[in-house]
Amino acid sequence: MKALLTLSLVAALCAGCRPAEEDLRRLIAEEVAHGGTQYIKPSAVIGPYTPAVRSGNLLFVSGQIAIDPATGILVKENIEAETRQVLTNLDRVLKASGYDSSNVVSATVYLKNMGDYAAVNGIYGKFFPEGKYPARAAVQVAALPKDANIEIAVIACK
Repeated sequence: MKALLTLSLVAALCAGCRPAEEDLRRLIAEEVAHGGTQYIKPSAVIGPYTPAVRSGNLLFVSGQIAIDPATGILVKENIEAETRQVLTNLDRVLKASGYDSSNVVSATVYLKNMGDYAAVNGIYGKFFPEGKYPARAAVQVAALPKDANIEIAVIACK
């Protein structure tokens, strides 16, 4: 049975440590209690949501903005830097969940300024394997959390 990996367990596993048997039992019990749905929390969040939820083979990744996890500060130098940080954040959540960009089947891109579309596309297109681009919607919005200029949410499937 797959176990839900909390931030502390992800850190322990990355450090080469084995989680205690009691931690594994607790995580398995949590997964069973949620009917097999896994709530994956590899990073801190700024609201009442989970960064990723796995249900069966599908992984639903919440929208990511350009918060640098090392500083907690929103990267806003320019749309290119902001987009790169958003994709880095998505990559971190995907990998913590056992997925990668090649598993992404759908993406929703939220932009404050549709004039940034071409610049975002240039960076976004390099995130996915050539010829394996997900279905996508791109929409202009009035505002995003923390006054971000871009947010991207994805769905991945294995």
